[in-house]
Amino acid sequence: MSIKMAELTKLSNTSKSTILFYIKEGLLPHPKKPKPNVHLYDENSVEIINFIKYLQEHLNYTIVEIKSIINDNKIDFKNDSKRVINYLIALNGKNKEEEIEDIKLRAKNFNIDAEVFETYAKVAKKLAKLEYEMGAKLLEKNSNNDKNLLHKLLFDIILTYKPYILNKATLKEHKKRVIKNTKENR
Repeated sequence: MSIKMAELTKLSNTSKSTILFYIKEGLLPHPKKPKPNVHLYDENSVEIINFIKYLQEHLNYTIVEIKSIINDNKIDFKNDSKRVINYLIALNGKNKEEEIEDIKLRAKNFNIDAEVFETYAKVAKKLAKLEYEMGAKLLEKNSNNDKNLLHKLLFDIILTYKPYILNKATLKEHKKRVIKNTKENR
């Protein structure tokens, strides 16, 4: 199904000039032009525009960065865009910033060494680099048919497997210390 510019502006709540800018920047496909002064846009254009606007407004991505996200990940806007946004929200932790600052302040009030936070940041940078490189290699090697499943798997690894493994290691260390202290106190 194709839609005209007037409908596209209404459905996406976006101005005509912004839509034309997105086309010029290569973020939106060029419309079909069956007649002079008739431009028909793909129905996925609404999803693409909403995706672009979300990344700009909520995650502060630039047009260049958004173009890279779309091109590098070969997002299927019929199926992927909402899932990708949800994963980016989870990765960004935008709603957690105040909570994180509160935790750090409370830790400081109890004289908890900031080294643990610095170590988290260093490990996170290293993991992020490994995750990105792994994802890029896998997306490059696999066919377009596998992209949706691969995106889901990569985000499941990052958002589910990684926290599970890290927290499990903390619990294991805690249990080890409890057992050691129990033996020492006998």
